[in-house]
Amino acid sequence: MARTKPVEKKQIEKEEEVIGSLLDNYVFMDKTFAVLEAGMKTGKNVILYGPGGHGKSEYSTEYLYEKNIAPYVITMGKGMTADRLFGGLDIKEYESSGKIEYLVQNSFMNHEYVIFEELMDAPDYILEQLKDILSSGQFRNGSQVFDIRTKFIVGCTNKSREEFSKNDSLRALMERFPLENNVVWDNYTEAAYKTLLERRFGVNKIDPIIPFLLQEYSKNNILISPRIALDCYDIYEVCGPDSLVYIAEFAKKPALITASLSKFQETIKFKQIGLEIQDIFTTLDSIPANKTIKQKQDFIDAYRQLDNKVKEVKNMSVTDEMAQEHAALLKIGNDNLESMKERYRAAVVAVSSAKDADSKKSKEAEMPVSAGVDDFEDEEF
Repeated sequence: MARTKPVEKKQIEKEEEVIGSLLDNYVFMDKTFAVLEAGMKTGKNVILYGPGGHGKSEYSTEYLYEKNIAPYVITMGKGMTADRLFGGLDIKEYESSGKIEYLVQNSFMNHEYVIFEELMDAPDYILEQLKDILSSGQFRNGSQVFDIRTKFIVGCTNKSREEFSKNDSLRALMERFPLENNVVWDNYTEAAYKTLLERRFGVNKIDPIIPFLLQEYSKNNILISPRIALDCYDIYEVCGPDSLVYIAEFAKKPALITASLSKFQETIKFKQIGLEIQDIFTTLDSIPANKTIKQKQDFIDAYRQLDNKVKEVKNMSVTDEMAQEHAALLKIGNDNLESMKERYRAAVVAVSSAKDADSKKSKEAEMPVSAGVDDFEDEEF
């Protein structure tokens, strides 16, 4: 096998560094990175679609900046007009000759790397003109002809290809964007939100109530996007928990905040007891077989602690979501108690006997020593 050349190795290390830095602040963006890489390497345009607030535009911009490329970013949307898309109307030309020409040098067509935000929300006639430009590689407006410089385009939208392609012309436009990725999280769990918040605000600096609350809203069919999650934590940190009711997404079900806070406390308590039981298991495993009275007593103390914790778990009221974990913890606790019952009983008997023996010795040691008359009867003086 040929050895890697130093230049190639440096390039690989640089690419790995870029990948790391791009993914450090995001969650579930590995597929987005991969599709952008494919687009850049092949010159094929990319569509990033999916629900708002997941970082499509932001990530695309950062991706290009990491490659020392300053992209041309333009928001399409329903208000997009031809003159704005084409760089603006050439007023001087219009006033002097009456011709409608555009300042295409100020448009996306004069840039190699372009990001279209809200691409599919633009009016159909605008998108049809965009299709013609991308298909021919030229802007043609009467005698005005301009060869576009564009090499790579990222289109960001909330609509899927199927939702967008309402007619043959729009379907033809989509053919100019052969690569696509649905930018959405794999799941909206407490762990996913915690990972995002820690990447933005610092590891071990996140109040766990917020990731839990975000998860509860998602479970109740109110999807909290990454953008809203970050805003939520900012507001919570500065203004406290009472401010959460004013967050638009939370206001859809304000009662869920109180319910989630209560549920969170129950969950924390349950998890804490689970950790305490695990510590007791460790303690019991670390005590050697009953060789000394101290070891026997340590074993008895740990066994009784476990018994109390298992009873505490048994008496807990838990939610349906925690029922499986609750049953599992209860079972493992009872199984351990049962498996160590004989050793516990033997230790209790041994310690009790040792205490009785010690008590007897103590009493004998405390009795006064005195000479009786009979002891001296045969003595001669």
